[in-house]
Amino acid sequence: MKKVYLAVVLIFLFLSSVGFSAEKIGFVDSEEIINNYKGIILLREQYNKLSVEWEKEAGNRKQEIDKLKNQLAEQMLMLSNEEKKKREIEIEEKQKEYENFISNIWGEGGESEKKYEELVKPVIEEISNVLQKIGSDEGYVMIFDISKGNIMFAKTNLDLTDRVLYEINKEFTVAAVETKETKFYVFELKDIGTEATSKSLGRQISNLLKSGLDKFEAFETIESQTVSETMRLLGFMKEKDLDDGQIRRVAIRLQARIIVFGEVEIVSGKIKLKLKWMDFNKGQDIKTKEFSIDEKEKLETVAQDVMTFLGREVKGK
Repeated sequence: MKKVYLAVVLIFLFLSSVGFSAEKIGFVDSEEIINNYKGIILLREQYNKLSVEWEKEAGNRKQEIDKLKNQLAEQMLMLSNEEKKKREIEIEEKQKEYENFISNIWGEGGESEKKYEELVKPVIEEISNVLQKIGSDEGYVMIFDISKGNIMFAKTNLDLTDRVLYEINKEFTVAAVETKETKFYVFELKDIGTEATSKSLGRQISNLLKSGLDKFEAFETIESQTVSETMRLLGFMKEKDLDDGQIRRVAIRLQARIIVFGEVEIVSGKIKLKLKWMDFNKGQDIKTKEFSIDEKEKLETVAQDVMTFLGREVKGK
């Protein structure tokens, strides 16, 4: 989901009863509040479902145009000038329809922007209400939003972010629904160096993790075909070529809870794995941990270590 900033970036609370002799100033990080607000998960799911549908429709339209172009190129010598012109006009019309669709969905003021604003409006209002209440009840003159990084220094005791999060999540009345299955996906680990590449260590370890985690109780792996289709819609080709930001985008589209990725290399006779993972139930921060085994040991050893570690992390142990 797009980055969200409070509708009121700088809140001025001029309290006549307090006066400037007792000025009280605080700040919040609105982006952190949004990302850690419990209700944002449900909103993200709604928005992402629509995004996937729009992207699928765009992909289908593009494929149709490409198909018509290929057919015209293959049959060019057999077609009359009249038939060529007819097909060229058809392709032009399809291209215009495709471009209009893209503009209507993702252009300025398009359906994507409208739906996003519709979904996020209640959240913005709720956060603003909490800020207004804190400011009024506790005598704050100003509460700044530092999410855009415009403040160079501020004492941590002025930070109200956690306070706002506590208040807004306390008032969040929708009960959390535990799904029966935890959807996860293991992206192909990147091979670093010629030794790791020649042995395809990244792919081997990734496959071991996929099959192993899928056996965990309440874990469900997302099908590789689904991942490939989502990547194609986003304009990505190979898993191993994705950077961290692109992996995050794919994972959000997949509505995965857990994603695992990283890189592996062989250094001085040891296989070193830099594991990266995200748990979207706990935000979008990328966490890392390094594992190492002797090159002579079986890959199942490091895979088991990783699975044990992830199991504990997901369960919060």
